[in-house]
Amino acid sequence: MEVERIARYERFIETRQQWNALLSCSGQNSPFLAHQWFDAWWQNFGRDRELEILFFRDRSESLVGIAPLMESNNVLGFIASHEVTDYCDFFSNAEKHDEFYGDLLDHLQRNIPEYSHAEFINIPGSSPTLSVLPRLANEHNMTCEIKEGESVPILRLPGSYQEYVTNLGRKNRHELRRKIRKLESLGHIRYEQIKTSEELKPAIQEFISLHKRSNLSKREFWQKREMSDFFQTLTDHFSSESWVELNMLYFENRFIAALLNFWFEDILYFYNIAYDRDYASYSPGFYLFDRAIKHAIANQISIADFLRGGEKYKYFFGAEESKIYSLKLRPRE
Repeated sequence: MEVERIARYERFIETRQQWNALLSCSGQNSPFLAHQWFDAWWQNFGRDRELEILFFRDRSESLVGIAPLMESNNVLGFIASHEVTDYCDFFSNAEKHDEFYGDLLDHLQRNIPEYSHAEFINIPGSSPTLSVLPRLANEHNMTCEIKEGESVPILRLPGSYQEYVTNLGRKNRHELRRKIRKLESLGHIRYEQIKTSEELKPAIQEFISLHKRSNLSKREFWQKREMSDFFQTLTDHFSSESWVELNMLYFENRFIAALLNFWFEDILYFYNIAYDRDYASYSPGFYLFDRAIKHAIANQISIADFLRGGEKYKYFFGAEESKIYSLKLRPRE
């Protein structure tokens, strides 16, 4: 295959259409691999890093695979950061995985000596990267080390909300209803779905302010000015594709909770939640998750992904265990 190395942001911007077209037929489709995601990430966190994106084309010049890479501190890795990127991966035409990964390793074998090593984070457990790369690495005189990472609880949705609630089991079903009744007993509860770019711009700032007040770790998350800018850029990009919504919950005129979701293909991604600590005993987050799940089922969404973190509440809603992994490549000594 022919390899094109993309090191200029301006060239990367030109590739949006072909990038997303390949992603849609790759079998590794997710919002975290969309061109818009990487654009938002690079605009806000790309300082002091170098783009090393690789495009692989076959003899007919058709795009076969993409490696969304960068160099940081002499390490080659995905264009990503642990703070905001839940999934990372290479992606390729589903019929040409082995050919793509073989040519990728050929390229890395020639170029990794320029770096200390290559390290790839947050790879989904279902990714062919985890099975194909280790198998081919030895043939390319490279070592491949895989480590298990965080939990990413996945909820598989049935055909009806009633079936979903039944599947929760008696104890959880009773507890969910109790929490919803308690919140609704406040009266004057208002729920809004924000989707358009014009509405999201001020709403995201409200979300960030509420998130900061949740606890100390949340405040530390927002210490980087780039973080707020990233959320603004990302939601602006995603809103133009109808990939994002912000569910906001009010008691009277007080903003008490919000759930930021991505809708991508037939999967709902729960990306971030914020709530007013003064109303924690009313479980506003549970109310928002329940509303989102009900809406997803009504729209025939098959999976709700709670993303990184093994918090108990995710399993309360019926999510099942799944993992992400990291992979490290080095030239064999």
